[in-house]
Amino acid sequence: MFEQRLGNKLGLLALGLSCTLAITSCGGGSTGNSQDSGVNKTYLTVNASDAEGDALQYQWRVTAGTIENRNSPETVWTMPDGPGLHFAYVTVFDGKGGYVEQQYAVSTDALGTDAPVRATINRAAPASASSAWSAGRLRFRSSDTLLFAQSGGAAVERLVFLPDVQVQIERPAGNIVFSGNTDLSGELSLPDLGAGTGYIVKCATVPGGPVGDCGPLNGANPTLYTFDVVANDAVGVRTVRPPLTNARNLRLYGHVALGDGTACGAQSEFFGLQSAATVQLLQSDGTPLSPSVRVNRFGDYAIDAAVLAHGQYQLKVGCEAYSATLAVPTSPDALGYVAGTPIELDHQIANTRPTIAKVVANGPDGNVRGRMIVPEVGAATSLPGWRQFLAYKGYDTKLSACLYYQSIGAVGGCDAQGSLQDPITLDDWKRAHKFKPYDSGNTEVAAVYINRMDLNLVRRMYATKTADDDIAFVVCNHPGPDGSSQLEVDAVLDTGLADQKRVACVAMEWSTSPGVNGGNPFTKFLTFGPDGSLLPSINLDGRGEKYMPGACVACHGGTQYNGRFAARGSAPSPYLGAGFLPFDTGNYRFGSNSSLSEAAQSQAIHDLNMLVQKTDNRGYPATTRLIDGWYPNGTFTLNKQYVPPDWVALEASKPGAAKFYREVVGGVCRTCHIALGTQRFDWDVQPALRFTGQSGSLTNAHFCGGTADVAVNVSMPNALISRDRLADRIGADPELAALMKQFLGCVTPAADPAYAKR
Repeated sequence: MFEQRLGNKLGLLALGLSCTLAITSCGGGSTGNSQDSGVNKTYLTVNASDAEGDALQYQWRVTAGTIENRNSPETVWTMPDGPGLHFAYVTVFDGKGGYVEQQYAVSTDALGTDAPVRATINRAAPASASSAWSAGRLRFRSSDTLLFAQSGGAAVERLVFLPDVQVQIERPAGNIVFSGNTDLSGELSLPDLGAGTGYIVKCATVPGGPVGDCGPLNGANPTLYTFDVVANDAVGVRTVRPPLTNARNLRLYGHVALGDGTACGAQSEFFGLQSAATVQLLQSDGTPLSPSVRVNRFGDYAIDAAVLAHGQYQLKVGCEAYSATLAVPTSPDALGYVAGTPIELDHQIANTRPTIAKVVANGPDGNVRGRMIVPEVGAATSLPGWRQFLAYKGYDTKLSACLYYQSIGAVGGCDAQGSLQDPITLDDWKRAHKFKPYDSGNTEVAAVYINRMDLNLVRRMYATKTADDDIAFVVCNHPGPDGSSQLEVDAVLDTGLADQKRVACVAMEWSTSPGVNGGNPFTKFLTFGPDGSLLPSINLDGRGEKYMPGACVACHGGTQYNGRFAARGSAPSPYLGAGFLPFDTGNYRFGSNSSLSEAAQSQAIHDLNMLVQKTDNRGYPATTRLIDGWYPNGTFTLNKQYVPPDWVALEASKPGAAKFYREVVGGVCRTCHIALGTQRFDWDVQPALRFTGQSGSLTNAHFCGGTADVAVNVSMPNALISRDRLADRIGADPELAALMKQFLGCVTPAADPAYAKR
């Protein structure tokens, strides 16, 4: 991720490397106009090419300041005032479904501009009449068993998820309480529906057709098509398989990909992009038999239609400006096209994604500023769906992020595009929670460390308690080290303590809001930029900006998070069912300076964990159990060798269980899983049932992949650094590799069936 590629080599990431050519030759793009001059102007140029010679198009975005979003390889970025590390993004596309994105970082520390002075805002959390219900998400997939041919082997099953399905949620009396369409993942996030039994799912089983019963839903439901909603119960994903009829006798399915094997198009809320291939069934003379439908984000489609058993048909495949018409294969069944014999028709588009050779930025004097962020080559970059890290539990938008902030009182309102209106600042938030210099008799606890196994960030953590129902944490983040030497660790800690290269400060509070969660305190999240301004998005995994609160829910849990905040209702409840993460020193690196060592900060880490423990009020006290295990008998030093009782018991029948727990569960999974707040994903308990190593089991599918369910394959660990650090650890320890095989079922994750890329 970005902090690894920046490293010490960049010094202050600003103004250091001189360009010997003119500004225009360096890619500055200065027009010479007064509006394009000044120390705060940065001139960006991207050098991109396309193997097919297609005309390239460009979009630009930044995390702070303003950028001219020109359809051009050159643009001007007006840097924000004040110090900090800021990011620009460019997306290059060829008009035929090929997209590539590049990130660039520039520090303004050396520019010497002052952060803007903003008026103080004192705003309490608004009252809410909305309650959190367990509606969750629906995931629609084809009811057919679809086998995809693969080179050199037998056909393999692959679940095909259905985009753009029209869905209605009704009460038994027939009154419609919600309607919407599934996204490119085949998913639909449900709003707050109100507690009760007997919500009925109806959907259109063909595009544009009438809605009908669409079941059965998975789980123990009272009838085939209904589900219950329970107040404050944990949400989940319910699978829906729309019923098929024999009358629609042509079952056509397949995979559409670009020449490099990836799916056509792109999805990016940050850029406002949503593009996918389309397929449409035609008569032999080109007359449409069905509407055009989108291929899902995995590159798959499934359509069914009523046709003549021995007719001749075509499939039109499109992707933006690309179009091809394919002959539908005849059925191998003697009766012709029959519902029981699905027909596979795949297509590879003769197009590849553009490539970006470099991005360069210059100041007005021609000096190079900043650096292109190049993804670290590691285990995670080769995995199917690696872009989904930190987005598996949901994917918010600019508008849903603003609505979330509005629900906790952080903004005064949102416009139609989701722009934050009258937002608070980090200083406002600190004042409200009595952090220094606004403290008032409350104690502030602080620690500085690097979360090496998680995000590899320098973390300056502060926490305080001002009341029994008001506990707050704020952590300011800076890039971590490229390597693992103590010299590098100390250097980046020094940079962080000097408050240089600040990326963002994440604030978390456990407090009440009127009318929410029965008056009990709950966890809230806010992200602030280097200048203290409220940010709607953040890039924590080096794989693109992701909007709040989903970017936090990925690890902090969200028993009430339905996949997208704004889908929870017109006035959604801010209660996400999220939790604080305990401080796990086994995953940290500390400084060699006497005040920054692990021993010197042991008491502070203990006190931080005690504050976390006080917030554990969601009804499933896994966090409390773990912290108690770390500090037995009132001790103050965290026991990094702690193994839960269930794993100790398993060691007797499966030697190596304790090591597997310490190195894998404790080293990579535990912190996030403990914070999820549900028994289903609590890896500290019942390991004999959870870690069987059997193919297709919950742990096996999420970590090892290779199953028919491409939606879950290789989705964990849900952070890029964690996956790469674990791969390094396994590669260096044959015994641990054997334990991975025993408890998870693999050492190296498997590709998706038939098609490895997404």
